[in-house]
Amino acid sequence: MKTKDILFRLLVAAVIAVILACVMLSFQVRQDQLAVVTRLGRPVRVIQDPGLYFKYPWPVESARLFDRRLAVFESRPSEALTRDKRNVILFVYAAWQIKDPLLFLQSLGGEENARQKLDGLVTGAKNTILGQYDFHHLASTNRTEVKLEEIEKRLTEIVSERAEAAFGISVRQVGICRLGLPESNTRFVFERMRAERAQIAEHYRSVGAKEADDIRARTDAESTVLVAEAERAAAETVAKAEAEAARLVADAYRRDPDLYGFLRRLDTLKKVGDINTTLILDTKTPPFDALRMPIGGHAPATNGPPDRRESP
Repeated sequence: MKTKDILFRLLVAAVIAVILACVMLSFQVRQDQLAVVTRLGRPVRVIQDPGLYFKYPWPVESARLFDRRLAVFESRPSEALTRDKRNVILFVYAAWQIKDPLLFLQSLGGEENARQKLDGLVTGAKNTILGQYDFHHLASTNRTEVKLEEIEKRLTEIVSERAEAAFGISVRQVGICRLGLPESNTRFVFERMRAERAQIAEHYRSVGAKEADDIRARTDAESTVLVAEAERAAAETVAKAEAEAARLVADAYRRDPDLYGFLRRLDTLKKVGDINTTLILDTKTPPFDALRMPIGGHAPATNGPPDRRESP
């Protein structure tokens, strides 16, 4: 074998040895990772900054890498009882990330256990919080009654406090993604919705009735004013007409008193008699003397018995 071949093989072996040594003695932590270095199973270092790090070869030391990014999981659906004794099925999600990798490793060991523990924490907090709220705080046609944001905030506070203290997990958000109802509660929900809609309709009807009463009251007041003004104007017109008629009568009397007296007697006769009316008259007594009085003259004097005539 040539010397050149031997040197080449030795060089390749040395390179491989160096690579193996680097792999066994070093590890890399990425930007989205956390690491815990254990020596013979005991944690000795926590690494939160990215970069290249060295350690003793396995099995003396080993590096446990954890994902530091935000993770989201949805808890298993389960029934919960509200304060007014209504069963609901809440689908809850949680957004979490590892804050203390050492405590996380010691208490949970891995992400699968973390999901199971978080599911238990979320379920327990959900049952506790929902027992303090009525069903209409979860679902209602009246937006002011719904308190989903308040419930989610309280869930986040409880789960985050417990998870951080026990598992080194920071829970950023616990939210309600869906609300389900058992079949026994479906009828109750629809009945409640109908009752709320009927209440809203009754409110609008009462408001409309009040506005209608106000409109009628204003209309009656305006009509009363208009009628009073019309009656006043009519009274003024009648008074003027009566004054004018009196003036004309007085003027006619001044011009021809005999004609005036004759016409007034005829008017009186029209009021007294009617068709098919039989009268026994004394033609000497006014106004019946007009029946014998010539136009423009005086009633003739007579001593005879009263005439018996029929009115036309």
